[in-house]
Amino acid sequence: MPIEFHCDHCGKKVRTGDEAAGKRGRCPFCKQSVYIPTPSEDIEPIDLAPLNEAEEKERESLLKETGKISSEILRDNKPAPEVSPPPSIGSSSGDSLALPKADMETMVIEYVNCMAKGDLAAAEELAREIRKDSKAADEVVQRISMDDMPPARLASVPRPVLMGFFKRLRSG
Repeated sequence: MPIEFHCDHCGKKVRTGDEAAGKRGRCPFCKQSVYIPTPSEDIEPIDLAPLNEAEEKERESLLKETGKISSEILRDNKPAPEVSPPPSIGSSSGDSLALPKADMETMVIEYVNCMAKGDLAAAEELAREIRKDSKAADEVVQRISMDDMPPARLASVPRPVLMGFFKRLRSG
């Protein structure tokens, strides 16, 4: 019984013998290389191994345990707060003292979480505080943006959304 199929390149109907099934050949019309399909009635079904319920339950249990352990590790793996040097006496800056980097990072993370939850009033209040020390804020935003993995508290925020929040924070 001949095999009939349409050429992927020119769309013409091609007819060939059974012996060519599963091989490549040339279309007689456009001369392009085409795959000659095996007729569906010649394809033998492959039996799958039976599902072992005990193994599946153990696998699910191990996956849950792995998730719990990962969450605990991420929760416990907080960076130690950096201690900023005391301001020098006679500082010419009339601005309020800059926040330590750890505090700035906490505020930026809280800002993103407020934005993600839709608590725009709290987010705007945080943004005003963050913008008081724009240099430190830019450093934190830059570092978080460049990290392959965001801090654990930002893991649920998709990366494009996170970048949009940072853009909004910087533009304000």
